[in-house]
Amino acid sequence: MAIYQVDSEDANFLFLEKTESPTHISLIYLYDQSALGDKPVRFTQIRQHMANRINSAPVFRQKVRPTPGNIDFPYWEDDARFDLDFHVRHLALPKPGDWRQFCIQIARLHSRPLDLDRPLWELYVIEGLDNFDGCPSGSFALYFKVHHGAMDEFTALELMQSLNVHRPDPQQHELSKQHVAHLRAVTPSPAEMVARGAINNTLRSGRLLLQLVTHWSTLGRLATGLTLRLAKRAVDGDAVLDSPPTRFARPLGAARVFDGGFYPRQLIARMAAQVPGATASHVLLAICGEAMRAYLEQQGEMIKVPLQALLMVNVRNAGAHALIGNRIAVNQIALHTGITFPLERLHAICSTHPELHSVEKDELTSFRLRSLYENLPAPLMAWLGRNANRENSVHRGILSAGNCGVAEMQGADKPLYLIGARLVGFTGIPPLFSGCGLMFTASSYLDQIGLTFVSDRNLLPDPRTMRQCLDEAVAKIETHLKAKSNGVLPAPTGKKRTATK
Repeated sequence: MAIYQVDSEDANFLFLEKTESPTHISLIYLYDQSALGDKPVRFTQIRQHMANRINSAPVFRQKVRPTPGNIDFPYWEDDARFDLDFHVRHLALPKPGDWRQFCIQIARLHSRPLDLDRPLWELYVIEGLDNFDGCPSGSFALYFKVHHGAMDEFTALELMQSLNVHRPDPQQHELSKQHVAHLRAVTPSPAEMVARGAINNTLRSGRLLLQLVTHWSTLGRLATGLTLRLAKRAVDGDAVLDSPPTRFARPLGAARVFDGGFYPRQLIARMAAQVPGATASHVLLAICGEAMRAYLEQQGEMIKVPLQALLMVNVRNAGAHALIGNRIAVNQIALHTGITFPLERLHAICSTHPELHSVEKDELTSFRLRSLYENLPAPLMAWLGRNANRENSVHRGILSAGNCGVAEMQGADKPLYLIGARLVGFTGIPPLFSGCGLMFTASSYLDQIGLTFVSDRNLLPDPRTMRQCLDEAVAKIETHLKAKSNGVLPAPTGKKRTATK
């Protein structure tokens, strides 16, 4: 038996957890089982498949135990009442079982916080996908929800993809039993927690002072920028919504909306080839920015300042897995929404951010993010988390540096199967954070890219409109490439778009 304490990044997500801003992430997998004929995949098979694998990562059996008064970071401990049937659930869509109904169901599931008194994950088998483009009648989905304090999007993706194999084996659930030694986690007594917390907070405070002295220039720039934004908010009152100047900066409610679509991967690659040095990531950022710009323009809310995105990047070392928590960096990306879409805007994004996934840059950004809180005393971090959704909170001040968030997920280039059913598409849903209430996810698998989004229902009451804006942005790329191939594309003008506000 061993004592495992939650680290600073994971503790931050646990302290941020509230009804209006749950900090879990979700993954969605769509499966075609038509090739199985009259022997479709049964819920009991999927349940057994999970039962065979729950020792592959501690997250499946361990829960979080907070310290008295949040004097220290929480601890992991084994759940003595672990019940697999509580975590693996079964439901079906009503008729006609179309994408809209699926999005509504996913939004409801994603809106519900996880039970913090149990292991922090749930898996839903959703049947009745009978009216989906690209999915035959009788298809099903897996919806996996796990707390960000247990793992990040990239680790969750790695874990879920490991459930699949590269062969259509209907007996997979019988062959996949994991023989991994389970290390039991125990927690100290309340008195020991208090004593450890006092020592740990003293050490963190000392390291924080040393860090401020050692990295004074870097942290000074961050603190200065944050202070100026918070001061502006205090002076301007309701004008706080002008920095960043969109509806998605407002405080969050408890309900979520979800939508999006799947698009040809080759289309994104062809567009990237139009600009030297551009990658699929640059194109996807341009598409997300255009969808958001078009939506705000329809609402009469587009502003003069170009929109910004927060790009989440995986900085996990090679070989790291679910035993390690969050290791992500967040880069601020200028979307140049005042420039004509798509070609000229793609040029601008690429020239401003030529290396979106530079290891050195991402690690530096990851350090800057962690340096804001990893050495904060636990009671202070907990207080910051409790107040994160307030107008002038520090967390909102940090995350309001982006008008939307974008996460990329790389899937397999070869077909994957779950108990004989073929995976035909997947996507993910990050949590929303106060100050950045619109998040896009770009997921690649085989010959397609999924582009989905999540937002607060009060901030985005009409997700179908945003979906139309997303479709139209992709259609503009198709039109551009068709005109290019026909030799009728006009020369770039450098013309900037005029804002409506």
